[in-house]
Amino acid sequence: MAYTKLSDVLIRELWTNDFIDESPELRNIIDSGLLVKNQKLDSVVNASDAGQVFELPYIADPDYTEPTAMDDSEDEIGVDKLEWANQFAILGLYAKAWREATIIRALSENDPVAFIRDNFIAKYWAMDMTRRICKTLEGIAADNVANDNADLVKDMADDSTDATKDVTLDADILIDTKGLVGDRQEEFNYLFIHSKVYGDLQKKNLIQTVVPSEGMKPIKMYGEYRVFVNDNLPVIQGTNKKKHVSVIAASSAFAYSTKDLPSEMPAIDLVEEKTKGKGAGLRTIIARRGLVLHPIGWSFDKAQISDPSPKLADLANGNAWDRKFRQKNSKFVFAITN
Repeated sequence: MAYTKLSDVLIRELWTNDFIDESPELRNIIDSGLLVKNQKLDSVVNASDAGQVFELPYIADPDYTEPTAMDDSEDEIGVDKLEWANQFAILGLYAKAWREATIIRALSENDPVAFIRDNFIAKYWAMDMTRRICKTLEGIAADNVANDNADLVKDMADDSTDATKDVTLDADILIDTKGLVGDRQEEFNYLFIHSKVYGDLQKKNLIQTVVPSEGMKPIKMYGEYRVFVNDNLPVIQGTNKKKHVSVIAASSAFAYSTKDLPSEMPAIDLVEEKTKGKGAGLRTIIARRGLVLHPIGWSFDKAQISDPSPKLADLANGNAWDRKFRQKNSKFVFAITN
């Protein structure tokens, strides 16, 4: 079983902020505006009888039909009806633990458990949420290709053995992809791409750096799109080449909520095993989280998972997702290139 031992703690400076091999992962996806905390969902998730699967009802606006021409007859007017439907979201309960030998604190000034608590747990959950978003997008794209005639996906990638035929992302592909939502496309201003795709755009001098105002961080733009680069975005291994999935999205495409855990399951817990280490003891810090992370307009099928909470592979499974909203009301479309 893995835990921090004396041999892992070499010098005191390793535990200062100047000498930490921090995770290089970016949290730009969850900070981008792609997801929003939903207060109504919060109230449902944290109800005493909440359960794990949540119905999120919505009204499907009737499609346009020509109005009736009135006359002086006794004929009744034809009527339409409002359609109520549901999309289903699922609560996942997750935990992560780290352990150290307590003797470390007696022989050095290092405190790995305190370091994890103060510096890493929030980062860890951000990394986890980023992966869950990207795997959900992978699953939704797979479902769309299989069940909706790829009406939200433009797969332009070449899978031959000829590298000269590689298709890289460009303005034409983005225009065609965003065109999948017709006259709703002006709402789509975010572009999420893999670093390989980003590099291809840089080589063409297509990325612009904009500083919104003094003191603010610069942002990357490709035309009208604000660009977010993240290597957790889907990469599909074809027969001969890799295919990179780029996502054009509107804001607030995901709703999320966190579950208030019971007192017996605190969000951060310290467990001490004083008899271990031949009496020196072991300390384990446990981080727990209850999370609903839901793509608007899609429904998750709990029957597709074997564990109580969905794992990353479950989210990437196209069979677990079913689109409920119309094509034009989707909040993301996908471009697949080399």
